[in-house]
Amino acid sequence: MQFINHKSGLRYIDISAKEKGTNGKFYPVISLFTGAGGLDIGLEKAGFITVACIENDANCRATLKFNRPDWKIFDESVKFEKGKIIEREPGDIRDIKVDEILNFTNLKKGEASLVVGGAPCQPFSNIGKKEGRQDKKNGDLFLEFVRMVKGIQPEAFIFENVAGITQNKHSSVLDYMIKNFEGTGYGISYSILNSANYGVPQRRERFFLIGIRDFKNPAFPLPTHMKDLKTWDLFIKDLDKKPNYLPMPWVTVRDAFLKISKDHKKREDYVIMNISEKVVHRMGFIKEGKNFKALPDELRPNCWKNGKHQGNDTFGRLIADLPSVTIRTAAYNPAKGMYIHPFEDRGLSSVEMATLQDFPPEWIFKQSGKGHLTLVSGGKQIGNAVPPSLAAAIGLGLKLQLEFKHSESAKKLAVPVEVS
Repeated sequence: MQFINHKSGLRYIDISAKEKGTNGKFYPVISLFTGAGGLDIGLEKAGFITVACIENDANCRATLKFNRPDWKIFDESVKFEKGKIIEREPGDIRDIKVDEILNFTNLKKGEASLVVGGAPCQPFSNIGKKEGRQDKKNGDLFLEFVRMVKGIQPEAFIFENVAGITQNKHSSVLDYMIKNFEGTGYGISYSILNSANYGVPQRRERFFLIGIRDFKNPAFPLPTHMKDLKTWDLFIKDLDKKPNYLPMPWVTVRDAFLKISKDHKKREDYVIMNISEKVVHRMGFIKEGKNFKALPDELRPNCWKNGKHQGNDTFGRLIADLPSVTIRTAAYNPAKGMYIHPFEDRGLSSVEMATLQDFPPEWIFKQSGKGHLTLVSGGKQIGNAVPPSLAAAIGLGLKLQLEFKHSESAKKLAVPVEVS
């Protein structure tokens, strides 16, 4: 069943009681900017199968190969062009042709169920320079996503990025993507979704643009979790009809940490930041939900005294009975946000970061060419990922719409169609 928000015009689809299996069907996914695999893990739960990954970070590729050896990674370091062998950086999407990916997957145009990916988000993030498409290194990678979708012609696609991409200064990015996709027969929708509303122990907001070929107004999944019933009532009051279920409560930091194995420190990818006794002493003054402003003035570094530092969550302690704040790439460092452990005077370990990012406990993060994960690499792999439960919800919603599109009921309707 589908629901329409009268104010925003967004459509939602109920996934609360739907099966996540494949129903015997093959749903191939071509994954761009795969990273450490969070989006693909979620889609796997929804019944999709990743048939190709394109990722230029060697550490991420090592993680993918270790955890999912059946996911084929396109990391060819050479290509043949005009009779010549030309070297290229493995996984650099700018230097990969559509036909190479189709040949790699043994798929023809139009046969892939999904093309998915999130171009590196730093150019559009609220953290940093916010250069958008002017960023010389990564600002144009959304163009490569458009190129791949137009060439592969999947039944549907998912484009993911930070919420900051919706800011007015980046409006040309969305305008370009919408114009290009609408011109190729894809019905599209976009929204900012809160991960906590889909069972992730983290209040992480991300932007999603979804499209389905020959299908009007694709729907996003209705939340499966919510902060409380009052918040749920506010959410559904603008819908054209009421869902026949109640969402589950948010998953909290406490809930998530209770599930961590007691011997997790023995994991090969366990790593934690060394913190001086002086900094540990400071942590003793910070209660849950509070930050550096709770420190006596004599214990604050100069940058926290002069008022120039504007971070409202810097050196903050996580609230145990709420989902965490957004786990960024440096969430192992308490000076970078609300990343002090809720019960202990220390920062977060890589295992705790991954848990709050909703990675399954058996997922091991690797370091290319080394036996032990570094803080920087682990933080980057974990912090840049899409939480799998959020990805699963979006994937399941799309799969239900694809199934309807190919159903007998839809065949009786003129295309493009939409779920009734």
